[in-house]
Amino acid sequence: MSIFYGPVLSRRFGYSLGIDIIPYKICSYDCIYCQLGKTTKMTVDRKSYIAIDHDDFKNSLNSTIDKSQRIDYVTFSGSGEPTLNKDIGDLISDAKEITDIPVVVLTNGSLLDRQDVIDDIKKADLIKVSLDAPDQASLEKINYPHPDINFSSIIRGLNLLLDSFNGSIWLEIMLVKGINDSIESAHNFEAILNELEDRKSSAVIEKIHLNTPVRPPGKQDIQPPDYDRLLEIKNIIGEKAEMIKGIDIDINNDKQAGSIADSIIDLVKRRPVTSKDISKSLRVNINEVLKYIKVLIEQGKIKSRLHNGERFYYF
Repeated sequence: MSIFYGPVLSRRFGYSLGIDIIPYKICSYDCIYCQLGKTTKMTVDRKSYIAIDHDDFKNSLNSTIDKSQRIDYVTFSGSGEPTLNKDIGDLISDAKEITDIPVVVLTNGSLLDRQDVIDDIKKADLIKVSLDAPDQASLEKINYPHPDINFSSIIRGLNLLLDSFNGSIWLEIMLVKGINDSIESAHNFEAILNELEDRKSSAVIEKIHLNTPVRPPGKQDIQPPDYDRLLEIKNIIGEKAEMIKGIDIDINNDKQAGSIADSIIDLVKRRPVTSKDISKSLRVNINEVLKYIKVLIEQGKIKSRLHNGERFYYF
């Protein structure tokens, strides 16, 4: 399966061409809201997780861009944490050699206290960092980090990024009802962000995205905060905060999207399947599959349930 997927319509980045450089669920976190399910290998070790020939990468990227009607961002992501791939810096350089389309790195922020990670990703135009917890206790409840990661190291990493990077930085907070959506947590986030912004750095945090779990998580049933609470949190955090609205793939009017959606429906009619099963069967990247699943569930065309801690989809 190609490491490229999309371009697909993203809630944050418009039409985003994804580059998935980490095998399924190799991550430094095991977040309770992750739509991919439980982390299969938790690690902080950086290595070449996927064999990528750089000439092939550049040729494939160039071809994909030429065939696409619109791409707003080239986005390095992963079915886990992309900064674990030690080749990410070279791949970002390859991408920028091919295109002027802005290059984004999506990271959970867990490895930003490492200089080698910063040196690699600072070649990008935009870095989106997740910050779901305002303290150690919340970090353990929502992100379940690798033992080598703690809240202090995450804040050190954000400071190092601000000191080292000249591009755009966006933060994202995934808010989960009953976990990190209290007014106290909101004020703690506010204090952290004010402290980060009071420093004299080469970069600033331009946006703070308040996100909520809109796709069924793989491990357990969790809920977004009430809308009124989201507004309270937004007002406490300040003017840079914005709530992320959902964007749906148009499976009714887009012929290619409709074809993939129909294939997913045909698959789940046969037997209950996981998102990983769908991805393997249809040879569609799992991150893209999850966007279709969300639409199909909302339209009542498929259903989902948890079984032994794993989410299955059925007709």
